[in-house]
Amino acid sequence: MKLEMLGTLFLSDKRKDLLLLLMEEPRNIDEIKNILNVTSSAIMTQIKILISQGLIIHEDDLYKLSDIGKVIVKKMKPLLNTLGVFSENMDYWENHNISAIPVSLLDRIDDLGSCEFVEPDLDRMYEIPQKIEEKLVSSVHVMEVSSYFNPAYPSTYVELIKKGTEVSLVVTKPVFERLKKEYTTSLSEYLTKDNARIFVCDCPVRLASSVVTDHFMALSLFYKNGIYHNHAMMSLEKTALKWGEDLFLHYMRNSKEITEIECEND
Repeated sequence: MKLEMLGTLFLSDKRKDLLLLLMEEPRNIDEIKNILNVTSSAIMTQIKILISQGLIIHEDDLYKLSDIGKVIVKKMKPLLNTLGVFSENMDYWENHNISAIPVSLLDRIDDLGSCEFVEPDLDRMYEIPQKIEEKLVSSVHVMEVSSYFNPAYPSTYVELIKKGTEVSLVVTKPVFERLKKEYTTSLSEYLTKDNARIFVCDCPVRLASSVVTDHFMALSLFYKNGIYHNHAMMSLEKTALKWGEDLFLHYMRNSKEITEIECEND
């Protein structure tokens, strides 16, 4: 019975799509055919299977999820969304250290939704990928967590705060020390602005970086062997933006805010 139920749920796209459709609201057969773009004969075969498994019922000329169906489909949707996140870019997820993502956020990886792999052109290999840069400059607020140092970021973020963008950064102590030593002028200018904040994280940050704005979220992980390459997974979905904000807050809560360069030496 368990294997039969699993087959009912996952071995037919038509059954899967119908269950997800009925999770929204009950539908009559004409609505089902039009929305799913199927013929009567094709969908009725699947409906009979779902009725026989006790997942849907037919009442008042409407097809709806049974009580059991509601419970199962509610649990099924996050799994399907998670599979969707990974399957779209399987090479990336397989070869990168996803265990670097905090457990509470990894459990919600399906919130990323549809992701796009982005990387800079070969002649800009050490610069911010163009798709990310374009969205950064039009953002109202920017929040980033970073455990690696990108030389392009000091000037980029100083320019953003000059134009009024709210920028908050969480960095590791080694990154902050390099900023303080090699980019003193940029860091000092950054710290004088009311719309700029920087935090030094007290806990390990094992992901390379995470950037979230009002327009996009981009996550960059290290390869499993620890090597970093300048690329990221980018999502524009609202659930991904919330996921990225929660990831930022996770690290910010374990960080110390820096208000002037000298205070790090106190």
